[in-house]
Amino acid sequence: MHKEPLAKRRPANCLRRRRFLIAAGALLAAPLAAAQQPGRSYRVGVLCSFSPQMEQEYMAVFRDQLARHGFVDGQNLILEAASAWSRNQAESAARKLLADKVDAIFVVTTYLTLGAQAATQSVPIVFAWVAEPMAAGIVKDDRSPGGNTTGVTDRYFELTAKRLELVRELMPEAKRVAVISALVDPVEAALRLARPTAERLGMELIHEVGSYHWETGIEAATKAGAQALLFATPFSAFGLRSTAQRVVQLAMKHRIPAVCADREPVEMGGLVSYATSQTGDLRRAADCLARVLNGEPPATLPVEQAPDVELALNLKTARAIGLRVPPSIIARANRLIE
Repeated sequence: MHKEPLAKRRPANCLRRRRFLIAAGALLAAPLAAAQQPGRSYRVGVLCSFSPQMEQEYMAVFRDQLARHGFVDGQNLILEAASAWSRNQAESAARKLLADKVDAIFVVTTYLTLGAQAATQSVPIVFAWVAEPMAAGIVKDDRSPGGNTTGVTDRYFELTAKRLELVRELMPEAKRVAVISALVDPVEAALRLARPTAERLGMELIHEVGSYHWETGIEAATKAGAQALLFATPFSAFGLRSTAQRVVQLAMKHRIPAVCADREPVEMGGLVSYATSQTGDLRRAADCLARVLNGEPPATLPVEQAPDVELALNLKTARAIGLRVPPSIIARANRLIE
């Protein structure tokens, strides 16, 4: 599969810096802890790939959780953000944040975390939405990270196997599943954990569909007998909302179930998702960042595993593609779209 750097899809001026507006909810939140130095203002760089639609929701959650620890944006906290969609862009953005003397950098996704690490080995880095921090070389050990980086892993690759089990529940006779991957995603890591489950369930994983030609790839997969699409990329984590929407539309066109790696594509028309709560992950990462700002070194803060896994189900889509969803799955769903 040809992989072209995602950065080529963005204009050179896409790297932008901005100050987040003060969230009213954060101003009203009562702090849970106040170990920070009285009278001191803390500056945190935020390095992300949020789409504009995601930014308002996710950053409000992040600010609110920091405020609960006594770090209130606009009072004793300055959040300064930069956007990036590749490791190289992340390194450049991080260096600019470091020039502003940030006390820490908060970053989402594996690629951006690696970019931030390339920029500094001393300023604390706290991450979220990272699948396998040890395998990616971000930390030496989950229990004792060493270095300047720690955070929250979303168990993303691990849950790929669970999504295959969902396919089996939804379609007991399914034999072939096409794997859908964005160009920036190391799909092999997901497949490494999914293949044993596929073998156990008597399934074949086919056609790693991951190019700009989604129509061609999905059509080829269906012609090869694929009975479901398994997303190996949490598109929203990479700011790829339009890509997710296109893939979901194609799945609907071919009347094939789309089993997604995050909730947002399900809200667009994908069939089902099984993933950790992205807002829950951000809250836990904010908890970790608060500990770092209070003086705890990242080297000794164990990487946390996000505990909350959510199942989102679009019953409207199920009806549209003629799929009868077992009552057991409906009963387990945390979010139903009808």
